[in-house]
Amino acid sequence: MNKLLSYIVLTLSVSPVFAQGWVTKDAHVVLKDNAHVVIHGATANYTSKGTALVTASNNGTVHLDGDWNNIGTSPAVGNNDGTVELTGNNQQIMGSRSTSFNNLTLSGGGIKSILVSTLVGGGFSGAKNGKLDLTNRHLLLNSNTLIINNPSAGAFSRTSGLLLGETNPSVGYSKVQWNVRSGVPGSLHSIPFGTTDFLYIPLSIDVTSAGTQVADSGYIAVATYPTNTTAVPNNRPLPIGVPHLDNQYKIENDTKALDRFFVITTNGYTSNPIVKLGFTYVDREWDGSAGGLNDIIEKDLKPSRFDVGFASWNYNINGTTSVSNNETVTENLRSYSGAWVLSNYPYCPVPNFTFNNDCYLEPILFTDSSYIQLGSIDTSVWEYENNTAHNVNTLLHGFSSDGTFNIKRKVRGNRGCWDSITKSVQVYPLPQSSFMHNDTCASDVTKFTSTSTSTLGMPLTQDWTIDGSTYKTVSPNHAFGTTGIKDVTLITKNTFNCFDTLNSSVEIKPLPEIIFRFENICERQDAFFYDSSKTKGSIDDWRWKVRGKIVSYLQDHQQVFNTAGSYPVQLRVQNSFGCLDSVEQNITVWPKAKAKFDLFPEDIYITDPFVNFVESGSDANSWNWYFGDFSPEEFGPEVMHQYLDTGIFRARLIANNNFRCADTFYRTVIIKPNLNIFIPNAFSPGPDNDVNTTFGPGGMLYGIKSLDMTIYTRWGEKIYHTDDIEKPWNGTYQGALVQEGTYLYLITVKNVYNDIFRYSGSLTVIR
Repeated sequence: MNKLLSYIVLTLSVSPVFAQGWVTKDAHVVLKDNAHVVIHGATANYTSKGTALVTASNNGTVHLDGDWNNIGTSPAVGNNDGTVELTGNNQQIMGSRSTSFNNLTLSGGGIKSILVSTLVGGGFSGAKNGKLDLTNRHLLLNSNTLIINNPSAGAFSRTSGLLLGETNPSVGYSKVQWNVRSGVPGSLHSIPFGTTDFLYIPLSIDVTSAGTQVADSGYIAVATYPTNTTAVPNNRPLPIGVPHLDNQYKIENDTKALDRFFVITTNGYTSNPIVKLGFTYVDREWDGSAGGLNDIIEKDLKPSRFDVGFASWNYNINGTTSVSNNETVTENLRSYSGAWVLSNYPYCPVPNFTFNNDCYLEPILFTDSSYIQLGSIDTSVWEYENNTAHNVNTLLHGFSSDGTFNIKRKVRGNRGCWDSITKSVQVYPLPQSSFMHNDTCASDVTKFTSTSTSTLGMPLTQDWTIDGSTYKTVSPNHAFGTTGIKDVTLITKNTFNCFDTLNSSVEIKPLPEIIFRFENICERQDAFFYDSSKTKGSIDDWRWKVRGKIVSYLQDHQQVFNTAGSYPVQLRVQNSFGCLDSVEQNITVWPKAKAKFDLFPEDIYITDPFVNFVESGSDANSWNWYFGDFSPEEFGPEVMHQYLDTGIFRARLIANNNFRCADTFYRTVIIKPNLNIFIPNAFSPGPDNDVNTTFGPGGMLYGIKSLDMTIYTRWGEKIYHTDDIEKPWNGTYQGALVQEGTYLYLITVKNVYNDIFRYSGSLTVIR
């Protein structure tokens, strides 16, 4: 029909209009009041061009035996009323632009197809109420999108018709987009998918809580396709953007997963409606009857969704499977975009084991506590220190050293799923017992000090057993009563109760036997102390003390005691083992006799050579005299001795007492010659006289050492002086004889013992 007017209104109230084909271009065709347009015949197609629209109201209907082709610029159907019914065989909805149907009914025969994305429900915006009635016909989606713009759960109706959308993702998904918008709580939306062999596998969307749209129209889009059941691995191809089918244990889960994927997309929401999804399947997709390798327990099928953010399948979604209905329904979900698959959740065993950290050299018991929610554990492995142990529940192992070690427990369920857990066991170090001691000599107190260490577990405790006695301090003191080899045990324990036992021994060395000898002495006499100590080993050190003061470090000691009395003398000796002892003895220092004597007279001349020697000392009871003139010794406290000649003699007295501590005293005895000087009182100098012509001392002049003579006038004028005894005054002065008269003299004489004698007087010169 060519365009004659801008609007053509056909009002057919009685009988339908029949035509071989219908083309509208830029025309607006309105069907009113149950008017029907029937396009009948093998070539009875409808083509919409330009801005052409077909608007039906009050149940106006277009009956089409051919294909629907929209190559215009409009959605072809102009309002939200009326119906397009495809009444032919194997019809197609196609064109370069999507058609927006209000009601679309499939009847006639064959399979209907869409070759372009198509909307049913009336308009692209706003909630509409148009429906898609499949009746008993199937609609092939051909990798296109079927948009249902009616948010009502009743937007689909059917008797046995199906949506056929099982296309491989490599050629594009066949999707059903249902603009449920915010969603009405309690509404159950069922998408009547079918398999290529026409088995009914609907996908249901049960809205339990409304969502929030960004703007009209929030939607949920669904695609589904079966996978290859025979490839190894099966369940391929994977959905777009899904790299693997590993379970949470990183194990390929293809044999546990249904041979069908569901791909769901939501859009237009700030908050999705909360829904329960119902996934339907056919038995061959799980039971392996189609030649697959599946090992699935149908009643245990659960929904799993691929989490793009974690690049892993989420096996934590609860769901319930009805074996009789071949359907799995999820729990309430807010987030559900992505790829879905039904699978047996990998009820792998949960590995675990218990143990207590313990000390090195103590075997540690590891006890399995693994479990599995369903099934049983059929294989287990322990991995430890490069060793393995299989199928044992407990492991008793002694580690090669202290430190931290990883113990791995691997378990496998009877459905072939492995899991493992690794734990670190702490093998506590043993302390290292050691000690030092400061002395090992008999009769001394030995101080023991623990030097034990531990890399962990400080502070330490110590238990000592020393020669049968027990101590619990760090530094015990113990006195050994005897010499010899003594047992010492030190048990050191750290805070982990790990202990180390040190069995040792110490040799208790004998003390030196100290012996020294000496003789009691007299005061002011050398005392000699001689060491003759004995010891095992050698003597390395001596120390002498007298009256508490150290006086020598030599082996023998010599000392003078100036005062009589009793003196403590101590000798301390140390041997080559470091053992020392000391002995103290008293030495008696006897008093000495005090030798002294007096002699009478004090001036002794040869003319009277008898000398009386009288002892004047003390503490003596015997006296031995020697006079220095080679005469025999004499004895007694007082003796008389005659010297036979002048001279100086060294007299000696030895005084002795009962201790035989003698004392000696010396004194010089001088026997002087007689000095008898005569001094005349007048002389006659000059050549005329024969006698007494000189003046000078005369008489016995033996023993005179020097003479000094001076002559003075009466007025004190010195007129002569001489110091030569052989030069008397000849009576002259200045070469002339002096006048007669009285003169004065002064004469000084010194004898050989330096005794000085002075003489003075007057003399008369006679001529």
